[in-house]
Amino acid sequence: MRVLVYEKREKRIIEDIELPQIGPFINNPNYLIWADIENPSRNNMQSLLDQFKFHPLDIEDCISVIERPKIDEYDEYFFIVMHIPYFIKQTRRLVPFAVNIFIGMNFLVTVHHGICKPLQNTYETLLENHEILEKGSGYLLHKIIDSLIDYCFPILNKIYRNIQDVEDAIFKKVSSKNVKEILLIRTNILAFRSIIFPQRKLLKTLEIKDMEFLIEELEVYFSDLVDHIEKIWDTLDNYKELIEGIHEAHQSLLSNKINDIMRILTIFSVIILPLTLITGIYGMNIGLPIASHPLAFIIIMAVLIAVAIGMLAYFKYKEWI
Repeated sequence: MRVLVYEKREKRIIEDIELPQIGPFINNPNYLIWADIENPSRNNMQSLLDQFKFHPLDIEDCISVIERPKIDEYDEYFFIVMHIPYFIKQTRRLVPFAVNIFIGMNFLVTVHHGICKPLQNTYETLLENHEILEKGSGYLLHKIIDSLIDYCFPILNKIYRNIQDVEDAIFKKVSSKNVKEILLIRTNILAFRSIIFPQRKLLKTLEIKDMEFLIEELEVYFSDLVDHIEKIWDTLDNYKELIEGIHEAHQSLLSNKINDIMRILTIFSVIILPLTLITGIYGMNIGLPIASHPLAFIIIMAVLIAVAIGMLAYFKYKEWI
């Protein structure tokens, strides 16, 4: 858990502040508060309830691991639930990562389960550069949401590299092993889309909100965030079409490979069939033409070779091989 209290008059950050100690700074326009709670427990959630007087249902939503993206409006604050994609290295799957945000006149509280790198980077940046803190909680909210959205672009780039890799792989060597990789990429794209889709509506709603901490000057900033989320959505649409095209191409190549194998096996079977017939006939224990000839073996082998060569030549003439 990290607590940042910025004093606007002296333009400095008050250090060593704990969550139970921030009561005197709340609703004081001379200060800006950002509390980032990682892995919320009942105790620090109770501190939020006592200090900020948040609605108990919002506190329960923060403790809950799964909660849909939304904006709840109250007289003194907004409660926002955002999702960003999180890549699990062990399973190579994308899952939603929820970030709960409380924003009021001079405070912003973020709650999430697990490490959130965008928030960590933003916190470290604000410790060195106080420009955003001087502008108020609305600009801080924009900075945080902007960092969450920017976190999506490296994942988009990774998906694109995976698409290129699997595309190169299927044209180098057609294999059923590529199907697993293609389906994994397709699953991640669909999961990414399901995460991004509700964020589009959320940001468009936030863009037109009018409260004291979301001043009119912020509209252009949130409009820029909407543009970014729409760009992500359009990119995912392109990736979806691209991976589906690759999957269809792979299926076609795999079918062609199977057809080639079946054609070769069929040709071998057709060639072996008359040879088997001839050897079967001369393998019977009865009198047959040239069976008693001293060169019978050589004559029969020559006939077998001639038949095989003749059939191969015929197949070549028909362009079957």
